[in-house]
Amino acid sequence: MKDFIEDKKFKGEDFTIKAFGKGEYEYCIFEKCNFSEVHLTLSIFSECIFLDCNFSMTKVNNTAFKNVKFESCKLLGVNFWECNPFLLDLDFKNCQLDLASFYRLKL
Repeated sequence: MKDFIEDKKFKGEDFTIKAFGKGEYEYCIFEKCNFSEVHLTLSIFSECIFLDCNFSMTKVNNTAFKNVKFESCKLLGVNFWECNPFLLDLDFKNCQLDLASFYRLKL
């Protein structure tokens, strides 16, 4: 069973060391968190904000991003085309998206 987390702030979490809890996240804020090479597979993020986070080579197979904002994040090599396309809504501001792929996504 997946966890349901709502209105929580995560600050300075390093999910390369501490296991990321797969689940459904609503109205959460992630600040200065490290998701580098973490598998977010089957997680759901709704109305979440990511501030100054590292997503380098993060795996997002069937991950749902619904009205999610990324600000000043590093998203190197993320294959967004592997995300769950249902209600996919991404907003990027001042992000580094080198080698990120949006192949066949309707944005």
